[in-house]
This record gives sequence, structure tokens and C-alpha cells, in this order.
Amino acid sequence: MVYMYKFVLIAGKLIQDNHKAQPSFIELKSDRLTKKHFSFKSLDVTIVKSASMISYLKIAKDKIARFDKFSIEQIPRDLNMQADALANLGSAFNEPTLESIPIIHLMSPTIEEVRMIKEKHDWSLDIWNYLKNNQLPEDKLEARKVRLKSSRYTIFDDQLYRRSTTGLILRCVVNKQQIDQILQEMHDGECGNHSGGRSLANRISRQGYYWPTLREDSIRYVQKCDACQRHSGTSHLPSEPLHSVLIPWPFMRWGMDIVGKLPPAPGQKVFLLVLTDYFSKWIEAAAFSQVRDKEVISFIQTNIIYRFGVPSEITCDNGSQFISERTRKFCDERGIKLITSTPRYPQSNGLAESSNKTIINSIRKRLKAAKGRWVEELPSVLWANRTTPRTATGQTPFSLVYGCEAVLPIESQVPVARHRTIEQNSIDLCYDIDALEELREKAFQKMASQKAMVERYFNKKVKVKVFQLGDHVLRRVFPNTQESNAGKLSIKWEGPYIITKIVGKDAYKISTIEGNEIPRSWNATHLKRYYF
Repeated sequence: MVYMYKFVLIAGKLIQDNHKAQPSFIELKSDRLTKKHFSFKSLDVTIVKSASMISYLKIAKDKIARFDKFSIEQIPRDLNMQADALANLGSAFNEPTLESIPIIHLMSPTIEEVRMIKEKHDWSLDIWNYLKNNQLPEDKLEARKVRLKSSRYTIFDDQLYRRSTTGLILRCVVNKQQIDQILQEMHDGECGNHSGGRSLANRISRQGYYWPTLREDSIRYVQKCDACQRHSGTSHLPSEPLHSVLIPWPFMRWGMDIVGKLPPAPGQKVFLLVLTDYFSKWIEAAAFSQVRDKEVISFIQTNIIYRFGVPSEITCDNGSQFISERTRKFCDERGIKLITSTPRYPQSNGLAESSNKTIINSIRKRLKAAKGRWVEELPSVLWANRTTPRTATGQTPFSLVYGCEAVLPIESQVPVARHRTIEQNSIDLCYDIDALEELREKAFQKMASQKAMVERYFNKKVKVKVFQLGDHVLRRVFPNTQESNAGKLSIKWEGPYIITKIVGKDAYKISTIEGNEIPRSWNATHLKRYYF
């Protein structure tokens, strides 16, 4: 039930808030009035059933007294549709509305970055307070620790000293500027000799100075010394574990390299172009007066493709004749993948380098005074290599290619059993050819086992080097990049450079500080981290 004085209170409040002038009368119209409502305007005594309604009643009567005329009229419901609609509309919004929270994605910081510097605690303060003023930290464990440490310290002329195990009295250095001054003078000053970190720490200690991080600071200072980094020795330890290459069938992948210059032979031939099959270890080689991309293409076409088919991959170094546009186009047209090794790192094309060594050693032993005869000895050297069992496979390259052993010239003079029973040997030869696939599978397994053994031995000496994008590095100095007229005094490392791309296993692209890209990728063996 809606009380009459509530109607009066609400109506009076609305009129008062929305009109500057006081109205002379008020009319209340409703479709839900009862006799009690009509009696409200004429009765002097009004019965209130709730104590909380007394205040409403008092205010309502005060409001009514201000009007000259006050009337209450009941009207039909169809004439009160506007008020009824407003009442229903108000009741429809009982549920609380949900406030929207805007979400803003910040792509960059809205405040400037500030470097936070944490002030270090003075390591000597507690010891000084205990020795000078007999004051200890409130924490019992810290107090006990300070009491024990203080037994090796003493104060003389307001300066803290420490007694070393060697009997020396060491001055305790607290000031950071003094520490840097001592390190600089002892390492690269007038009396410095750019010694190592441990040696520098021992030298400073012998001179009578001490602070708790003496050895750590000495090592870090030497590590950041530019002169020490550029003149430091080169490590010959491998920078990454050995990754063996296993090829499942013959003539799939060849290793290519150039040997020379050799003593001039007839036709002014001084170079040797060598290709070695990764599976069978079969070697193809030819002598040239000069090796251009023209000669490389002709050799691959004649000695490899026309004899053994189109290979899948050829590994070579970064010689101009190997990576020229003409050579790359020739390989691309035939579906040959040309793989280049990193500069100054022959291990990445190790099979070709091993073949070069084998050929040169064999030729060297056949020659005497006439060194130019190496071209004449080359065919017999290749033949001997093809008919000699290889350690990696346990078979001769000839047998892995043709399925049987070659007939050597000595067998015509001293016949072996297979020459006495020709018919039986013909049958056995057919069996051998049928078993060629099994022979190659056994050779592959033996090669995999042998490579695994080599890897285990090799990886014992590995000193891993890993760089990330943006790291600063130095590059080893080579004869062609050495300082002119420097001789033995030349630096061993140049740079610094920045790592711009990780090419693959242990290979990186680098650029100068100014952003100039250095050609080709470089192996981690020839790089070292630069500290500054």
C-alpha cells in the first residue's frame, strides 16, 4: 500500500526542485486511490502504523500547508497510462548495471627507463665498529660472525689492516676508486706487465693490499683488458662436438677441393682438382694449369656425372671457382646441392682434406729428384688408392663400386686361385654381384661404428663456444689480414664484431660495429667473446 503522505512528499519535492516560483495549488491524480487517501487532506489526526513513517508524515503536512489549494482525484486507468508506464519502466532496472573496464595495450613503456643502482654494504664497517667502539650487529649470528672475522684485523692510525697467513700486514681497501686505481696500475700501468687474473691478485696481495673480492675483481679486470684480449693466445681445442656425416649409398655426396701449387709439370700444370665419394671413398683427380669455374664444371661433367651419375650434394670450400655464379647455375640446373664450408676451417670438409693428404703422401714417396713428374704418377696413385681397403669401411673402394675385387697387374705374373678355375669364378662373381647390396650395408655399419668411436675420442677435448645474436666477438687474425710490418708484434685477434646471424652448427655471420657485413660465415673456432 502506498501512503498518501509519500505521494505528497514526492510531488512537493519535484515541484520545489524544478520551479523557482512557489505554485499556489497541487493536484494528485491516481488510479489506485482509496477512501483513506481522500481523508488524508481533511483529517487533523492521522494514524501511523509504523514509527519510521512519522518523519514522512510531518514533512508531508508541512508541504501541504504551503499550498492554497490541495486536491486528490481518482481517474480511470486508461487516462493514467503515462504514469503507469514510468512506474513499470523504473521497476525494469532493478538489476545493477555492469561497469565496463577499458583495456589498453601499451606497445612501449610510458615512462623513461631508470637504471637502479643498489648500494653495496661496506664490508669493513661492522669490523671497524667492533674494533673501534666494541659494537656488534643486533643479529646474533651476524654478531658471532663479525667477532670471529675481527680476530685477523687491527686498526692503526685510523686505518684498518688485515694479518695474512704469510705474515704480511695488508691494508684494507674500501674505496671503489682506489681499487680501480690499484688494478689499473698493477696490470697495465708503468709497473704493469698485463699478467693473468690470478697472477695479478697475488701481486696486489704481495704489495700489501686486501679486499674480500680481490681475486674476482682481478680476473674480471684482466678479462676486460682490450690489449690482453687482442694479444691472447689461440686455442686449438675444438669448439663444438664432432658431427659425422653418414651417406647411405655410393656417389650421393662428393667432397671437392684443390691441391696446389705443386712443382710445375709439363703444360705448366701446378694444381690438382680432387673429388672424393663420401661412401666408397673413391677418388677422382686431375691436373690443371689453372682452376677456374670453367675447369670445375668440365671436370664434374666428365669425371663424375658421365661416369657415376648426377650426385645429390657436393661439399667444397669458399674458393671463387666453386661459388661463382656460373658454377652455382650449373649445379642448380642439375639439382646438385652445393654446400660450402666456413673459411679457414678445413675440418668442415674433412674427407676432401684427408684425400688430399693421401694423394700428396703417395706422390711424394714415388718421386725423387724430378718433382715435375707428379702428373705422370697421378693415375697409378689413384689406382692404388681404389684397390686398397679403407679403415672406415673395411672394403676397397673398387669392391664397393663394382661388387668384386680388381685384377692387379701382379696377378698376371703370379696367378691366384681365381685364375685357375675361371668357370667357377664366373659363377662366384655373379653371386658377389648379387650380394653387393649386403656388402655395402656391412660397410655402412662398420663406417658408422668407426665414426662413433672417433666422435667419442674427439669430443673429450671439446671446449664449447656458443654465441647469441648481438654478442660482441673478436676474430682471429690470418696472414692476409695481419698488420703490415708488424711481424711477431702483430695482434692475434681483431675486431670487435657483432654476431648478426646463426648460420648453423658452430657457424655465424658477423658485422662491424658500424654495421658493415663481413662476407661469408665464420666458425666459432676463429671467434672469441669480447668483454668491455
